[in-house]
Amino acid sequence: MQKTHLYKRCLRALVLVLVLMLPLVSIASAETLMVIKGGSLNLRQEASLDSKSLGQYPSGTWVTVVEGGDTWSKVKVNGNSGYMMSKYLSDGSSSDTLYVRTNSTKGLNLRTQPSLTGDIMGSFKTGTAVSVITRGNGWHKVQVGGMTGYMSSSFLSGSASGGGGGNGGGNTGSSKQGTVNNPGANQVLLLREKASTDARVLGYFKNGTTVKITGESGNFYKVTVGGMNGYMMKKYIKVGSSSTGGGSSTLPEAPFTAKLVNPNGNGIVNFRKGAGLNSSIIKAYPVGTEITVTKTGDVWCKATIDGVEGYVSRYFFKVVK
Repeated sequence: MQKTHLYKRCLRALVLVLVLMLPLVSIASAETLMVIKGGSLNLRQEASLDSKSLGQYPSGTWVTVVEGGDTWSKVKVNGNSGYMMSKYLSDGSSSDTLYVRTNSTKGLNLRTQPSLTGDIMGSFKTGTAVSVITRGNGWHKVQVGGMTGYMSSSFLSGSASGGGGGNGGGNTGSSKQGTVNNPGANQVLLLREKASTDARVLGYFKNGTTVKITGESGNFYKVTVGGMNGYMMKKYIKVGSSSTGGGSSTLPEAPFTAKLVNPNGNGIVNFRKGAGLNSSIIKAYPVGTEITVTKTGDVWCKATIDGVEGYVSRYFFKVVK
């Protein structure tokens, strides 16, 4: 009897130890979605500022934090793994209300991930109010209908009334065309998330870039450019139609040879898989790299580098004379 009693006591102790260890395992394997804040952020091969940069990602880019830390976090972004500085990653800073604005009778999908591959949790009709938890490029983390998930930012507006389409709000009844017109030839005009000089920057555009003006707010036009919606300062937009489709006529007929430049002062330029800042980076090439431009566009041009096909902004190359 004594043996049996001792055996049972040992068995209970062993089970207790195993149970206590289980939470530690689950915590270590947890992953969290966060967004980049405060400008472009390098993805490093190792947790060091001296480590090789695997690419740069703009504010609002969603990243998966595999392992967090006080200084560095191990992350996954656009299929790449590496390290980013923790202080430039945010898990939530917004608390405003936006409204679903679509032309579809099916409404806007709420997804489990900030991607079209995320599972659909529900669909919400135009006019539905959603509470924004975190703003990101292309996707916002929101709460709606008692659920928390992700919605495409293109179809969320600050106004509950008016027609759909994702442009949202606006004081003009119809869209008109404008052209970026900075005072300096090498200057760029910032596209901002809101009508404020303090708002987050979504992109930057050269003189001659065509924009679609969909509304106005104070000193800003609400515009669509490069597949993104945002605001640009009125004084740097020349209003009027253009038959050239935006600065394309300033470039020679494709194909032509060009070299990468970076007026921001950085020594590299991102070569992307698609025409947009949200597209994944194929590789960051050093300034001076020769490229072959095969197709021109208002903002993004198709090109080949070392036999690889991708996209680069007109802002980051100059034609070889």
